[in-house]
Amino acid sequence: MILSGELVPGQKLVQEALSERLGVSRTPLLAAFSKLEKELLVELVPRRGAFVKRLSPEELLQLYDVRLRLEPLGAAQAAASAGEAELAEIDAVLASHRDAVAAGEQAEIRLADYRFHMAVIKASGNGVLERILGSFSIVSKSNQRGILKPAEKSLAEHEALRDAIRARDAERAEAVMYEHLAEARAAAALIVAQTRPARGAVRA
Repeated sequence: MILSGELVPGQKLVQEALSERLGVSRTPLLAAFSKLEKELLVELVPRRGAFVKRLSPEELLQLYDVRLRLEPLGAAQAAASAGEAELAEIDAVLASHRDAVAAGEQAEIRLADYRFHMAVIKASGNGVLERILGSFSIVSKSNQRGILKPAEKSLAEHEALRDAIRARDAERAEAVMYEHLAEARAAAALIVAQTRPARGAVRA
């Protein structure tokens, strides 16, 4: 629900409504909130409740700094070691991404984009990397205010990445993933620069 945009950053998570929606009691729901807080997806505020995590511009930039260093590594490892099953999964997710873009379904585009990135990381065979990036990719996707690139451009970059992985070109796969994320990182850096007070400015 956070990934698809049904729950947006800053939104309060109403326990009663979510319990009914998900068919669970409040006890496992609270346990889930606690787990999601550790993954930067939920913020627990004393005496106020749980909220979908809203990253500050600085936090979003820091998150992209981490992804920019780890995901190209995963792409290179995927090109070097992915089996046919992993390659087929990347193709299948890419096909669903293509269909979502053609239909203009924004929620499905977000889901397909996330699934593609995770399929690539899974194909790397690096389980630690997969666990680290699983929640990072969701929280950055849910907080991409002002840095989303056109869906068609993102899809084309995913297709280029898939081609590099299938060609077993680890160097190219690493470069494509880096370039793919660097554009969003640059946009996040611009937002940070715009929100910081000008040097020498006097605070009221």
